[in-house]
Amino acid sequence: MSSREYDVLVVGGGPAGYYAGLITAVKGLKTLLVEEERIGGTCLNRSCVPLATLLKYLSTTDLIDKLSREGVGISVGNLSIDAGKLFNYVRSNVVNTLSESMRKTLEDLGVDVLNGKAVLVNDSTAKVGDSYIKFKKAIIATGLKWGSGSGVRPCTEFIDLNELPSKVLIIGCNPFGLSIASIYSMLGSEVIVVDEGSEVLKDFDKEVVNYLMLALAERGVEVMTDTVVNSVVVKQGVKEVRLVRGNEVLTVGVDEVFNASVCNPRLDVLGGLNIKLRDGYVWVDASLRTSVGNIYAAGDVTGLSTYAHTAIVQGVVAGVNVSGGNMNFTYRVSPRYTFTYPEIFSVGLTEDEAKSLGYEVLTARQSLTSNALARASMSSGMVKVVVDSRYGGVLGVHAVGYGISEVVNEASIAVTLESTSDTVINTLLAHPTLGEVLRDALLQVLKV
Repeated sequence: MSSREYDVLVVGGGPAGYYAGLITAVKGLKTLLVEEERIGGTCLNRSCVPLATLLKYLSTTDLIDKLSREGVGISVGNLSIDAGKLFNYVRSNVVNTLSESMRKTLEDLGVDVLNGKAVLVNDSTAKVGDSYIKFKKAIIATGLKWGSGSGVRPCTEFIDLNELPSKVLIIGCNPFGLSIASIYSMLGSEVIVVDEGSEVLKDFDKEVVNYLMLALAERGVEVMTDTVVNSVVVKQGVKEVRLVRGNEVLTVGVDEVFNASVCNPRLDVLGGLNIKLRDGYVWVDASLRTSVGNIYAAGDVTGLSTYAHTAIVQGVVAGVNVSGGNMNFTYRVSPRYTFTYPEIFSVGLTEDEAKSLGYEVLTARQSLTSNALARASMSSGMVKVVVDSRYGGVLGVHAVGYGISEVVNEASIAVTLESTSDTVINTLLAHPTLGEVLRDALLQVLKV
């Protein structure tokens, strides 16, 4: 049994823990990062990165197929996709390579990286296997665990299959569930998505959501709201799912069921330490300090968001503060997006939200068909802007279309900096680029 001492212990190597470790190392603190599985966490290994990669590959093949059918001079013959090989390639050549690169970056900066399960013994000691780790400060960044059950896989296993299922049922009409639905439908599976709620993507602007729902329906994806999964029974390799919608009871047979609805924070790390929780998640103040003064938390385990971009910033804030800095985490503007086909995003206030807060708003919509790069990609969709009619401030940006996620950071900066429409319009944007659609939409509501 051995013992080691560190200035900072980071538990969890996902986006929050990774960036926290980078910051503390750069600040010169002796840092240990403990990760139970692979560096990169759920985002890199089992959700955001695999989804975005698969969407890129599959949307590219879709574009090539469209060009071939349009007779533009590009012909690929009989295009086929082997889902098992594709999933394996993404795991091996994209995910694993990135994970190893992130680990090397940490180690090159002087961070000790240890594979194992860390449990806090008290506010200065953690146990990892047979070793005891002494620390001055700690950052908890253990993330979430998605639920599973008899016949039901957690949604994080969507990329683990070796063969393409003929029919898939996904529980959860949220960004994760609908992104998985898009991927499987593009691969050729029959897809059903169910949710016990009455509204799909309720945090997004309704217009872009409606556009997405029509696109998914055209691809054969069936979305059932106000529907509860009552049971899943496996019979002769087929999963019989009993669905209840109002007074109606349905039974459907599928090959796979994925849960993208129920998840819980990983709290095993707390051990016997009495840390305050909020709605089952680790409570933190604006500096991301927990109720135990020398212990901070960042990422999904705080319950503030399930998006990786939030976890990254929280990791930076926690890293700065344990290093003696003074930085607060603010959650005023957070982009929401999906890796569906087409992609959608919402940044800032929706039109309904802005009106409910008392703003008098101007809205404008710009079709992607007027954009050169969108046209080259044979993409349709739109960008919608919500602007304060009095001062011209950009309150919200919402969009749908192939490749539109390339515009989300531009939109997020504009809303975060409380930019006015004339400020964005007067910014020199490279041409031709997809990002120009934001300027073109704002031209319709220019306030000078």
